[in-house]
Amino acid sequence: MRGRVTSRTPLLIVCSPKARVGRTLLARLLIDFFLMDDRPAAGFDFAAEPPSLVDFLPEHVALADVADIAGQMALFDRLILPDRAKVVDLAPAAFQQFFSVMGRIGFVDDARRHGIETIALFIATPDAASQRAYAELQRGLPELVLVPVYNEAVGQGQRARKQFPISGPSSLPIQIPALPQHFYRYLQHAPFSFAAFRGTPPQDIPLEAYLELLRWMRRVFVEFRELELRLLLNDVRNSLLRGAS
Repeated sequence: MRGRVTSRTPLLIVCSPKARVGRTLLARLLIDFFLMDDRPAAGFDFAAEPPSLVDFLPEHVALADVADIAGQMALFDRLILPDRAKVVDLAPAAFQQFFSVMGRIGFVDDARRHGIETIALFIATPDAASQRAYAELQRGLPELVLVPVYNEAVGQGQRARKQFPISGPSSLPIQIPALPQHFYRYLQHAPFSFAAFRGTPPQDIPLEAYLELLRWMRRVFVEFRELELRLLLNDVRNSLLRGAS
């Protein structure tokens, strides 16, 4: 899994208008994905539901807020820096405000000019509120790479695929495989990071359970890697089109 495959620095926004759909766990996995690939990463946490992202990965995560102009400026000024991969764990309460500010300041196009690709990983659930929020995001920010995420642990996401249409080859869905419920108890004690152990299991997790968690994590990482490859191919395709014109 070594080596960077994207030509742009990724900014990944893990989002859903609903709480408790696996958003923070996905954000944790993304940061671990970069760290285990020896790539620097920074997380941004709206700290809606304890334990939150900053509790699990305190050395890599900062608190974020868009409730006022000062918080908005502080956050987006950091997100526009192409210094490292970034992961935003966007709380449902901040969902509308965050994307409203992003659209108003033309962030996605500006970020692209700075060598950053902005990707929203939208956790798809079959409720009307999520479908409506997805459609509004797709319509209001067409320049955003909007990727549906189907979390098998939440259930019924696959049934809603028609309600979450993709907008291009970079937006193909990500599938998060279900993990047996009894394994989650090992993941819920903060702080916790797979990247911190580098193949050495923590003392409080049995070796067999740790190996099963690693197998599950690697399946998730394959999904992340394929997303990066799609983004790279899209960059190559666009470069070829510009060259031809």
